[in-house]
Amino acid sequence: MSRAKQVAVLMYEGVDTLDLAGPFDVFAVASNWGQDFHVYTAALEKKEYRSISGITLVPTYSAEDCPIPDILVVPGGWGARTEMHNGVITAWIRSLSTQAELTISVCTGALLLAKAGLLDGLSVTTNSRAMDLLREAAPASARIVEGVRYVDNGSIIMSAGVTAGIDAALHAVGRLAGEERALDTAAKLEYLWNREAPVLNTSSSLAIRRATTKDAVKLRGLLQEAARWIHSAHGFQQWREENFTQETVDAFIGEHEVFLAERGEELAGCISVHWSYEEIWGERYHDDAGYVHRLAVSRRYKGAGIGQEMLEWAEGYIRSKGKRWLRLDCMADNPGLNRYYQSQGFVLQGRFNGGGWSAHLYERRIAD
Repeated sequence: MSRAKQVAVLMYEGVDTLDLAGPFDVFAVASNWGQDFHVYTAALEKKEYRSISGITLVPTYSAEDCPIPDILVVPGGWGARTEMHNGVITAWIRSLSTQAELTISVCTGALLLAKAGLLDGLSVTTNSRAMDLLREAAPASARIVEGVRYVDNGSIIMSAGVTAGIDAALHAVGRLAGEERALDTAAKLEYLWNREAPVLNTSSSLAIRRATTKDAVKLRGLLQEAARWIHSAHGFQQWREENFTQETVDAFIGEHEVFLAERGEELAGCISVHWSYEEIWGERYHDDAGYVHRLAVSRRYKGAGIGQEMLEWAEGYIRSKGKRWLRLDCMADNPGLNRYYQSQGFVLQGRFNGGGWSAHLYERRIAD
C-alpha cells in the first residue's frame, strides 16, 4: 500500500467488547507493523465508556479531533439499541462512512448504520437475535439476509454477531491486502477463520450466497426443473431428474462449494465452484483455475442475465483465491449452451468422451 489506511473503530456506552476488539486486533495484526493499517478508537467524547461486560474503555479520539478514516468499524452491543435513537452519533457515523473507503458493521452495529441512512438497496445482516429490530430499522429497499457470517456490498460489509466480526474483518483484509495476508493474520491470532463465501450484491436485486443444508429442498427443485426443461426443449437428458434425490442434493451441498443466486426471497439460480476436476480434464488439467459446475437458472428468470451475473461472480470469487482461469464443461450435444458459453468469452479447449455422452471443455482467462 502507498500509505497506511486509517482504521477507526467506534465505541459508545454498552458496546460489546469482542465486537470492538476482534476487528481492532485483526487490522492491527495485519498492519505490517503499522505500514498498511493505522488502527485507533473513536467516540463522540473523549471520556470513559463501559462495555456491556463491564470493561472501562477510553477512546483515542473524539468526534472533534478524529482523523477521517479510510475504514470505519461500527461494533454492536446492547448499547446500540439505545444509541440507534441518538441522532448525534448516527449523523456522525453517516459523515464518517460517506468519507471512508469501507465501512464494516459488527452485530447490532447494523442498527446504527440503518438509522444513519446507509442501507438503501443493500443486502444486510446482524446478530440472529436482532433480526426483527433490523427489519424495523432498515429501509424497505434493503434485503435482510439470515444464516450467514457476513455480507459484502462493496463499500459496506455487515457481519452477524460477535465473532462474525472477526471473519468480516479478515475478509476485508483479504480484499485490501491479499488473501495471504488475511490467512497469516488468522494464524497469528490462532483463529480458525470461517472463510465461507460472503453474500455479494451483484446488482441492485440479485445476491449470491453459500448454500446450506436448509436450502436443499429448494435447490433440488431448481435442478429438477432444469433437467425437465432440457429434456422437453431439446429432446436429450443432459441431467437426469431422477438423479437429483434429496440425498444426492444434501451430499452436493455438504461436499462442495455450492452457491445460490436470489432475488428477494426467490431462488433465481445456482452455481458451484470446484478446485479440482482432473478426471474430466485429464492432461489439460491444472490447479490455476476454478471449475464451475451445475450452473442453472430458474425458468422464471430466463433471459434476465442471471447466468452471466453468476459467471461474473464466480470469476471474482476464483480470482480472490489467487487463480487465473475459470473453467467449465457442458454437454457437447447441446448446441445452444455451447453457443452461450462462447458468447461469454469461453474458448473451447477439448472434448471428453464418457460412457454414452460427451462434454466440451471451456476456459476463460480471469482479468487481473
